[in-house]
Amino acid sequence: MKKRFNSFMDDSSLEKLNEELVWKSNRKQKHKQRLLEAIDQLEQSESVKFEKDVFFKKQNRSLRNVAYCGIALVILSGAFISSAFVSPAMAQVAAKIPYLGELFKQEPVSDVLYKELEKKGYKIDSLGQTYYGGKKQIEISVTGTEKYFKSVKGDIRKIVRNRLEARHYDGYKVKITRYDPSEYEYKPDPRQEKYDKIDHEINTELKEHNYHVLSSTIGGFDQDVKVELEVPDTENHIKEIKQIVNNVLVKNKEEKMSIKVYKINLKKRDQEGKWGDIINEVGEDLVGKEKYHVETIGYSVHAEPQLLIYTSLSHSEKDKQFANELEEVIDEFLQTKDMKAKIKGDPYKIIIYDNREKKLN
Repeated sequence: MKKRFNSFMDDSSLEKLNEELVWKSNRKQKHKQRLLEAIDQLEQSESVKFEKDVFFKKQNRSLRNVAYCGIALVILSGAFISSAFVSPAMAQVAAKIPYLGELFKQEPVSDVLYKELEKKGYKIDSLGQTYYGGKKQIEISVTGTEKYFKSVKGDIRKIVRNRLEARHYDGYKVKITRYDPSEYEYKPDPRQEKYDKIDHEINTELKEHNYHVLSSTIGGFDQDVKVELEVPDTENHIKEIKQIVNNVLVKNKEEKMSIKVYKINLKKRDQEGKWGDIINEVGEDLVGKEKYHVETIGYSVHAEPQLLIYTSLSHSEKDKQFANELEEVIDEFLQTKDMKAKIKGDPYKIIIYDNREKKLN
């Protein structure tokens, strides 16, 4: 399963969704509904795990597990290695990278900005980092009247710029927009109460029959509502599980609802979550600083873990040399004591791509 720094769905869908980054309660329900519908359609499809748009940070984590969903909710924490850890041949690259210990103490820049703006009393609805259309942006949505928005927009931009400059993050543009609640009025699905009841009955019946089901949900779009079950890939009683679910549906006069069962490799799922955390440690500086030419960072755990670095570099010999040096720096960082404790012996590869997605190293 390959994941980019924030990947989910296709490019057009990403461009609509990647702007909702740190959500406050007045929009949470609408976005939750929209995301869960997208997950229902996409999280089980191996063909959608390798898209290439944004990375974003979501403050509210009440949705499904970050690494598990296939939603791109991974935010770069930024950690790298200084020249003290690398060979002389790496000095040109490593000299540009801050001291390792310093970066471990830093919060992701989106978290820092959100807290600072909230503390100063600004009405922030969402905040996060996005990448699409060749642009890396800090995007901020402000609630309130048009008059209020105009009065604070300049001050907010100045605060953000100062914070980015303090970290030498010159790779981002800053986009500040006003959020109008009337455009996002949330209308709950009138069928939801019934679906919640059915879902509860399904879970109760499965537990009574001692079947190991990881999750049971009802979701979808209009005429394509279905029951989705996730079970360990070692589960051999799929037919019996489906029969129990069908009995509940018949009881509730929803026998036309389809039933989908997905087998989950628990080892790979855990590994996926672990490597999602690891790339957090490798990326914020690389993406934030223009001189590294890094656009997005992702990972794959199938068949073995890979770190995937997507750049704006060409396929020239000079850029190939830079990519090879950068690979060695990243690898030496991953071999430090702290990172080895997280990797836990997993074999891995570091792959760096040019601007046409051709392998450079």
